[in-house]
Amino acid sequence: MTKDTVISNLLRQMEEKIAITRSALSETSENANGVETKSEGKYDTRAIEAAYLAEAQATQLAIAEEALANLKRFKPRHFEMTEEIEAGALVEVDQEGEICFYLLAPTGGGLMTEYLGCDVTVITPDSRLYQELTGKKMGDGLKKNALVITGVE
Repeated sequence: MTKDTVISNLLRQMEEKIAITRSALSETSENANGVETKSEGKYDTRAIEAAYLAEAQATQLAIAEEALANLKRFKPRHFEMTEEIEAGALVEVDQEGEICFYLLAPTGGGLMTEYLGCDVTVITPDSRLYQELTGKKMGDGLKKNALVITGVE
């Protein structure tokens, strides 16, 4: 498995999330305009609430679609083990005896997949961990997070 495979898995996850959000938006929009939510009195706000929910879901869908487009454009370079960590690096760490990976990406923070039998978590520039890992090299440690960098690719 390679870093490209990790990114493909993450793209698939994002596409699935978008499909679910799109389906929910369609259902909520129907409810906002449907017979079930027709006002039965001046205090009946079901249609208004459904419309607000549909608006929020539409916003979330737009954000998710933009994130997907950004991740599709993301073409990280290969890193040598001795290089400093920067955007695009897949970083292997030993965190209190457990091996895990972090992918430094422009979007998709918090998404997780598997790589070599270990968890890979996407971290973005807004993340404190991303900022702390940037510029570090293999063998460096982060005391605050109790982790040691054991690989970079």
